[in-house]
Amino acid sequence: MNHKLWTRRAFTLIELVAAIGIFVIVLLFASVIFKVSINSHRTAGANAEIMQKLRAITDQLNIDFKGFRKDGYLVLRSELLNRNEYGNSPTPSDFRADRLFYFSTGDSQAWNNTSVRSNITKVYFGHDYRSLYDTAFPVSKWSLARDAKLITPFFSDIDANNISYADLKANVTGTENEAQNLLLSGIPIDIQANPDDVRGLMCQNVGEIKIEWTNGLKVPGDIMLWFGLLRPSGYPIEDPGPPYIATWIPGTPEQYWPTALKFTFTIYDSKGILKQGRTFTHIVYVGD
Repeated sequence: MNHKLWTRRAFTLIELVAAIGIFVIVLLFASVIFKVSINSHRTAGANAEIMQKLRAITDQLNIDFKGFRKDGYLVLRSELLNRNEYGNSPTPSDFRADRLFYFSTGDSQAWNNTSVRSNITKVYFGHDYRSLYDTAFPVSKWSLARDAKLITPFFSDIDANNISYADLKANVTGTENEAQNLLLSGIPIDIQANPDDVRGLMCQNVGEIKIEWTNGLKVPGDIMLWFGLLRPSGYPIEDPGPPYIATWIPGTPEQYWPTALKFTFTIYDSKGILKQGRTFTHIVYVGD
């Protein structure tokens, strides 16, 4: 009877080292793929958050200026603030902090009392008080505010003014002074101490805001002229500043009223994943 002798051959040291090396390379590739996948997921989430904020801002602007009429008030204040973009920014830079005061028509209701309604709303649009005046607060953490007060004759409330639109239009000096004071300081927002302040918080992590206007004038090449900070046109509605202020009030000649406003703003995600944020431009057309 013949018997076959089977022997088990062991790995050599070289083969063992080669196998470990291949395994390590596979792990390295897997970790790189995993890291890339995680970063892509975080970036996609940050972009989605920013786009959600963008839509909230532009939708509100479209609604407001769809109901805007050139028989009231529109005041634009533009200025540069020397601020750090992030908490650890090495040196501060200049950032635009433009804001608007205007009236919008449409069916609106009070935030705290839904039974209070009006078809005219007085609006402040711009950064809040802390963003404008807290020099240690980084630009990437600034908050965009929208303070809306309903015009409700014979009724006074936290969200409503006991005055008529006709009275506001007649009191040009008083209304204009109110607008300038509001645009100078911005509205205070502290949702930690007062949750009701969320009514004025339109969006967080909205940094630089630039607002420009045009009345349809163009230069050769069909290029639209946009006016704003450091671009005085010499029109009587402008105070070139600084800060640059443009004011349209009842009685302002039609040719001086803007036909459109251009908003350019930078939005950041709340976790700081997209370090430079994303910058967008949105144009609204001013109604008749």
